[in-house]
Amino acid sequence: MGLREMKAARTRQQIADVAVTAFIEQGYDETTMEQIAEAAEIGTSTLYRYFPSKELLLLEPFGEVLDFGRFLRARPDDEPVAEALAGALLDLADAYADPSKRIAEIRRIVDASAVPRARLWDVFLASRADFEAALAERMHLAPTDHSVQMTAGITLDVFARVDERWKGDHRKDYRDLIREALASLPTTTIILPTLPR
Repeated sequence: MGLREMKAARTRQQIADVAVTAFIEQGYDETTMEQIAEAAEIGTSTLYRYFPSKELLLLEPFGEVLDFGRFLRARPDDEPVAEALAGALLDLADAYADPSKRIAEIRRIVDASAVPRARLWDVFLASRADFEAALAERMHLAPTDHSVQMTAGITLDVFARVDERWKGDHRKDYRDLIREALASLPTTTIILPTLPR
């Protein structure tokens, strides 16, 4: 990464941090883009160049912590696929529950706001597509292969179910919840839809 890119990344992070603090302290709807620009000590046009909308500012931290593909690609190349998937979920859990990311606080705001909640689904779908591509590489199959998509779907469903439990009680350790969910899979009865003969 060159000096210009590093400076842009720092500026982007500074803006996102300032915005999230403002959203938490004074409310999402009550915070204006002009207030964020002023607090970040940048011009409004610079703010809009980095973040064209307020909901993208709010969702910025999710782009990093929901980067399933990045977590899977970071696993050792020689690790069996099943173990790599579990490891990726546990690594994601560490990032997701990192207090400095303030995901719990941001999630409460997102859940109470229709537009950010809808846009979070877009972030999730983009992340899923990249995750399927990373998984396909490990499985030596096409991303559109049914085996890849079903494996990705089950893995992401584990995350979604843990997230629902954690959302109800942020005192629970996210990593422990992932471990519990993974440990229960071998004894879980999964009934696949079957066409009649």
